[in-house]
Amino acid sequence: MFKRTRTRLTREFSLTIGIILMISAIFSLWMVQQMLTTTEDNQLKSLSNQYEAELQKLIESPKGNALFDPSVEREKVNSFYEPGGLQLNQMAWLLDPNGEMIFQSSPSNKNSSGVNFPLTALLPSLHAEPDNVYRNVSANGRTFRIGGTILSNSKINDYRIIVAQEVTSDTDLLSQLRWAFAGFALLMLAAGGAAGYILAGRAMGPISQAFHRQEQFTSDASHELRTPLSILKSAYEVLDEESDKLPDFHRNVFMKTGREIHHMSRLVDNLLVLARSDSGRIELVLSRFSLRHTILQVMEQLEPIATSKHVKLIWENRQSGSGVDDAMIQADEVRIRQLILIVIENAIQYNREGGSVIVSLETNPQKVSFIVRDTGIGIENEHLPRIFERFYRMDKARTRRSEGTGLGLAIAKQIVDAHRAKIEVWSTPQVGTTFRVSLPSISDSFQNVSLS
Repeated sequence: MFKRTRTRLTREFSLTIGIILMISAIFSLWMVQQMLTTTEDNQLKSLSNQYEAELQKLIESPKGNALFDPSVEREKVNSFYEPGGLQLNQMAWLLDPNGEMIFQSSPSNKNSSGVNFPLTALLPSLHAEPDNVYRNVSANGRTFRIGGTILSNSKINDYRIIVAQEVTSDTDLLSQLRWAFAGFALLMLAAGGAAGYILAGRAMGPISQAFHRQEQFTSDASHELRTPLSILKSAYEVLDEESDKLPDFHRNVFMKTGREIHHMSRLVDNLLVLARSDSGRIELVLSRFSLRHTILQVMEQLEPIATSKHVKLIWENRQSGSGVDDAMIQADEVRIRQLILIVIENAIQYNREGGSVIVSLETNPQKVSFIVRDTGIGIENEHLPRIFERFYRMDKARTRRSEGTGLGLAIAKQIVDAHRAKIEVWSTPQVGTTFRVSLPSISDSFQNVSLS
């Protein structure tokens, strides 16, 4: 139980650390990317504005006529107009409304050390309608940030200025940062998990010690109480032989004393069973027996109790004739008998006068299930998840008046878990409750099954 709790706390702590690191990494990468793209966009926007201003001056000069003279070679146009401010990784183009390139400018026009832009690969982006938004384009294994604007000058109306800048180094930097942040996050997550495991162990230490002391006390107290209870039971049985000679008042007191001794004996036995199971293991003595015969024997044992409470105990035989299935299983017969007794007695205890408890058996090649249905007071939905907790009371006043110990269903759950079985419950308030216990038809060895 404590190992499972420690593991859960470590997992939750690691998950929290992981989420924080993930958010921090994503935010940091976003900030770096925003800074880089903002810087790139500002550079390109500045270049585009400068280019537009210089074009305006060129158009107003005598050389401007050459821009629109088809007889002038474009290479000559490029030679007499080279916009200033271009960096080594930048390039600019002027396109007419028909998409024809008027000229292109780059530092390589003047200096061979400039970046060689893959014009063919960039053509689709160059001919796209510019919208003053810059975006990354991949070409020939490199990355370029490209965009443009449409001119509104009367003489060169609808002409397009396209500017581009190689940002391969920036994208490579972002990629490296992603891997670096991911590696750092994984490292910190592992460190956080280790720290969480250590801290959870330290936090669980005092709780574990207190629980084991309580467990030891319960076990020791149960053993110590069994001796005086055995003496009291023996004395009661001796006196019971002469009870008919007692006055009515004394006989009534004597009967109440006997009931309380029986109740206390059951409580001590139940506490001892739970103390053993809390140690992490419950010893099972396996044997092969008929579940059907065991159920019928328990029902016969509980018949007087059902009669005294005016409750009908009904065996619903779903098979007839020679095809009756004894439902042979391999399990601890004593524990299974105790389990059946708890479930049926619980159905009788919380039934209404004149009600009924119906017990049936279902079998298939994989599992055997016995079902106990009652017409009792039922269980509210809010209580269903907690009915297998020790001493849990749905109605404290009613439970104190009853003869139950508050441990029956907790013990039933321990027995079910030890046999790798399954217990299910459905209930409708004021209508009734149904318990289904499913056991494997053929079982492996259940000896020393861990309950932690």
